[in-house]
Amino acid sequence: MNSASLSVRVALAIAFAALTAVLPIWADSSASVSGMAQLPSSVVAAEEVRYGRDIRPILSDRCFLCHGPDVSTREAELRLDTFDYATADRGGYAAIVPGNLKASELWYRLTTTRKSDAMPPADSKVQPLTDHDKDLIRRWIEQGAKYEPHWAFVAPVRPPLPSVAQQSWPRNALDSFLLAGMESAGLKPSPPADSATLLRRVFLDLTGLPPTPAELDAFLADARPDAYERVVERLLSTEPYVSRYAERLATPWLDAARYADTNGIHMDAGRQMWAWRDWVLRALRDNQPFDQFVVEQLAGDLLADATLEQKVASGFHRNHVMTDEGGAINEEYLVEYAADRTATTGAVFMGLTVQCARCHDHKFDPISQQEYYSLFAYFNSNDEPGLYSQLPDANRAFEPFMQVPTAEQSNQQLELNAALDSLTAEMEQPSAQDAQALETFLDSAPATYGVSWAASEVVSAESTADSSLTILEDRSVLASGANPNKESHTIILRTQQTNLRLLLLEALQDDSFFEGRVGRAPNGNAVLSYLEVEAISLVDARQRQQLHFGWAWADFEQDNEDFDVVNALDPAFHKVWAVDAHHVAGGRNALFLADQPFGFAGGTELRVVLHYQSMYDQHSFGRVRLTPGSLGATGLAALPVADSRWYGTWPYTPTAGEAGYEQIFGPEADAHIDLAKQYPPDAYSWVLVPQVMDGVVNNVLPAGKKVSFAGRRLFVPSARELELSLGSDDGLQVFVDGEMVFENRVDRGAAADQDRVKLSLSAGLHTVVLKIVNTGGIGGLYWQVRPPAEELSGALVWCLAPQGVRVAGANDLAKRVAENWRTQHSPAYREQVAKAAKLQAQLATLTSLIPLTMVMKELEQPRATFVLNRGSYDQPLMDRPVTRGVPAALGKLPAEAPNDRLGLALWLIADENPLLARVTVNRLWEMIFGTGIVRTSADFGLQGAWPSNPELLDWLAVEFREGGWDVKEILKQMVTSNAYRQDSRVRAAAAAVDPQNALLWRYPRRRLGAEEIRDQALYVAGLLKEDFGGPSVKPYQPAGLWKEVAMLQSNTRNFVRGEGDQLWRRSLYTFWKRAVPPPSLLTFDAPTREFCIITRGTTNTPLQALVLWNDEQYVEAARQLAQRTLAADDFAPTDDNTLHDATDRYVISMFRRCTGRNPEAAELLVLREALDGFRQRFEAAPDAAVNLLKVGESMLPEDANPTQLAAWTMLANALLALDETISHR
Repeated sequence: MNSASLSVRVALAIAFAALTAVLPIWADSSASVSGMAQLPSSVVAAEEVRYGRDIRPILSDRCFLCHGPDVSTREAELRLDTFDYATADRGGYAAIVPGNLKASELWYRLTTTRKSDAMPPADSKVQPLTDHDKDLIRRWIEQGAKYEPHWAFVAPVRPPLPSVAQQSWPRNALDSFLLAGMESAGLKPSPPADSATLLRRVFLDLTGLPPTPAELDAFLADARPDAYERVVERLLSTEPYVSRYAERLATPWLDAARYADTNGIHMDAGRQMWAWRDWVLRALRDNQPFDQFVVEQLAGDLLADATLEQKVASGFHRNHVMTDEGGAINEEYLVEYAADRTATTGAVFMGLTVQCARCHDHKFDPISQQEYYSLFAYFNSNDEPGLYSQLPDANRAFEPFMQVPTAEQSNQQLELNAALDSLTAEMEQPSAQDAQALETFLDSAPATYGVSWAASEVVSAESTADSSLTILEDRSVLASGANPNKESHTIILRTQQTNLRLLLLEALQDDSFFEGRVGRAPNGNAVLSYLEVEAISLVDARQRQQLHFGWAWADFEQDNEDFDVVNALDPAFHKVWAVDAHHVAGGRNALFLADQPFGFAGGTELRVVLHYQSMYDQHSFGRVRLTPGSLGATGLAALPVADSRWYGTWPYTPTAGEAGYEQIFGPEADAHIDLAKQYPPDAYSWVLVPQVMDGVVNNVLPAGKKVSFAGRRLFVPSARELELSLGSDDGLQVFVDGEMVFENRVDRGAAADQDRVKLSLSAGLHTVVLKIVNTGGIGGLYWQVRPPAEELSGALVWCLAPQGVRVAGANDLAKRVAENWRTQHSPAYREQVAKAAKLQAQLATLTSLIPLTMVMKELEQPRATFVLNRGSYDQPLMDRPVTRGVPAALGKLPAEAPNDRLGLALWLIADENPLLARVTVNRLWEMIFGTGIVRTSADFGLQGAWPSNPELLDWLAVEFREGGWDVKEILKQMVTSNAYRQDSRVRAAAAAVDPQNALLWRYPRRRLGAEEIRDQALYVAGLLKEDFGGPSVKPYQPAGLWKEVAMLQSNTRNFVRGEGDQLWRRSLYTFWKRAVPPPSLLTFDAPTREFCIITRGTTNTPLQALVLWNDEQYVEAARQLAQRTLAADDFAPTDDNTLHDATDRYVISMFRRCTGRNPEAAELLVLREALDGFRQRFEAAPDAAVNLLKVGESMLPEDANPTQLAAWTMLANALLALDETISHR
């Protein structure tokens, strides 16, 4: 920072200090960080001591750990949490004798000076009881030691309105209950706030935005007695206010639902979930009844004939942290996901810390460990993995998920799918000419390609383990009996044919295997590690030939890893051929091509060994038929090049040469891909990169000045030239077997067919490595082989096989052969294919624009649930299975309710449920008044606070439930009450009686939330862009934060700032990265959302002032506020008849926009002096003025005077940072 700009900041600090010294700032003790609102002692002293309010908190803090409900920590078999246990005869004495203090052992233990008897013990690290605590216990025992059920576990009943002395004050029932509490303490309400203050207050509370000067003037001029009520109605029912209202209420709900745009944990991968957020916004805007709001979020997917919207709503319980980190254990995270849902359900809908019973019985609340897992069981059967795959797409959704199209998109999908279905039906009916030509081609293929399948006899079959191998009449070998984890099958067959090159392996279906599949695995799958074949002369056994197969082709390969058939050629590569038989029915076929002809004159014995030695136990083929065959030169030349999956290693940072072209990093120089080899300097190795695919532009390589390598193995059946279509971002070098064969040093974005390269390849194995040199931005590559017309591409290879093989092959092999042939040989079919491709491309483009969202989806068969020892996923107590259920102390499911998440939701909203209505109205009260009637909003259990006004809480809960769960109506009652309209100033006499304002004798002043502070700055500056809903956006934030915490593979490693309107949306639309939440919001106490947050803390730190002064978005807002003020001519009316010059009028207008009132004379003087000081400083340092005005992307007026505008910007910056600006008052 240069000296000129530094001096400007110093001047700002001086001005701010002067302003805060002059402007009235009222400290509000009720808004303290702890929020420990307590009932005045005078109120408690005047009433009978109550167990729940006065005694249980003491015992819970000091005694219940050893003498409470948890049997695992209980001492001396003594419980103090129930009347029966506490008063039971313990051999001539009792812990508590109601009405008899001296006979009560508890009283003796609490008051004795004998250390060995004193409780709590001196070494327990528990705070001893205060004299006040002891006095309460004394009075309670003397009054009869009455126990009572915990108030929160008893369904609320509407209490009668209390009588009050000041009968003219209450406007509604809320006021009556509050006034009764005040009068019991000898207090009176505060006078009403002035009209301007009240209007700003209710605008901020209900919409999160302040009123405009015009709205304020209109309200002040409205003399109708119900002017305020009309404003409230307008805010809750008309646009744009009702959409703002929804956005205001959505923010705390997103905290509770732990909404974020990334998964969290180490990779913190991006995900698409904003459609669920939009559902919440619509539900709040439309005032969906809260019981429906709850049911659809907990179980929308389980409703009969669930709509798209209801399924989207179920995403509430997909907002949790998830993992795609390599090495994570699938089963562990399945448990963690269910545990998170359980804890969140307990906190949000029940106000309980149910998670405390995961490892043992709850130490305070009546929730056993068994009951915890019964609740857990409702959330343990979502159709999801625990460990997700890693993909580069930061905008993916994680299964289960669904599309959320608009009505227009749905119609377009229907039209395109209908057209595609119609065209597909046409394509499946070949013309008579095509059908005849295909039949001719298949009939003539053996002669054309020199294929002859040898007659052979299977003479023996043995397993190295305990399997029984039986030779069947069709020459197949059937495995039965024991199914060992690993084994090898040796099959010996004899043939008289010579000049053989091929071996056909048929894996046949059999009813003895799971669902008639081809594998012996419990799920029907099979995995071949590799095969070995030896040819032995039947005439002279000394003549032997160990066959080497250099090419292979399969009709089906499992695609969720590198499971290609070519892996069976080379055991040293440590990969296998898996056939996905547990998902796709049908037989499996593979062709293997020997490097040299085999077969001896006079007959040959072939010893074929099929090895099943992979990590996948019991995955052998169950029934196999082997057939050798010959292949002519034409057929050999027509075979396609077989390839492996793509492997990658990146990123490498160039240290020499032109961007990395000259530097040899290692992978490009090796003749083969060695998966075990590590390359310096960071020990990178080759890894499978499933995101790299043929025929598409893969913009998935690391961004910035980096070098990336993508390599694959090519299995070439005969010498040939292989033509490639390549593309890259940026430059490209191509290496074959460690030698560079092509280079293009260029800066470009990747696209198809940017380079044509011909590789001259001999028969056998070759390794191709693409070295992509990226000079900036995202890296990418494109690869597509351009085969010659005579090649047997794709499934057409199987024209070489017998007809029976094609019929039995997987995935409609015969049909695929026909389609491949028609593509190559039928112009009409090619035209149809082109039309289908165009429709599919249109459909793919449309699909890419349709939002995705994650949802709940119940497994068809629920997972078995057991109590987990100490909550550990790998220690299920098999002798303690659980069934779904709710804690007994809280009732039971309605009789007609299903025992699933839907039944749980119906239990929550039932009249008999004691918690949901109370918890919800308490949270709304907290939103309006800063502190809940129960100040521990997340804990209504035995450790939670006693309600400051129990009767009011119950009245609100019943009113809410019986009034149709109408959130707007409850809020309307709150903000139209006289309690809400009170002034916020502290009255010394009242504060002496009730310093925490628990009785609400004044309006509690408090700071705005993080989102409200930013939104208000943008709004008063005229920058806020109000579009309802939509994807998350990325406004300003300091550079490099994401990269600092992200793993190299993370797809949210690089922050790319939004453009245009995206910079100025409301804050709830900000992209929420759990590892690095929006920094300016985090500074003002926004959570990371790694778990459910019911109430945000409130801090006051110097860093917050620095954000308001220096953050780019606040500096830009200050400039825009200055521009807006100087361009306006609608000056605010003043509070007196003093004539003000233009500068005063501008200052007053700016101040009023920020605070909702006109400055007083002394304040105006300070503001003028600060403005003059800023002018002088910028006149002395004009470059500093110019630099200041460059902050932010919004437009500058063409005729702006930099010195003047900079001075006004600094004044606006100070006003936006005022305590009064960022506070409810």
